[in-house]
Amino acid sequence: MANNMNNRPYARPNMNNEPRGMARNENNGSTNVSCNDLMRAIMEADFVAQDLKLYLDTHPDDSRALELYREAVRQYKACKATFEDTFYPLNATAAGRNGEWDWLDGTFPPLS
Repeated sequence: MANNMNNRPYARPNMNNEPRGMARNENNGSTNVSCNDLMRAIMEADFVAQDLKLYLDTHPDDSRALELYREAVRQYKACKATFEDTFYPLNATAAGRNGEWDWLDGTFPPLS
């Protein structure tokens, strides 16, 4: 039985590079997103990219899967950049971009 990407239960990456869970403010068009919503979008995009990477290991000629992988990576990077610009750095290599050591800044979400 051939493995068809159209039958796979992947969440299609958001094509407009806007993290899932973001709600547009009706008044001024700005986006209003919570820390948890953005973190979830990062984890979802990373999961999709990792899962597609495993699929591509055995199906390297599947151009549709490769495009979905590239889109998931773009989504991950966009969500991560938005998170770090809005809240705090997610790893030490992202700290200090503004000329200050901000690695310990921010409030981490509670574990639930």
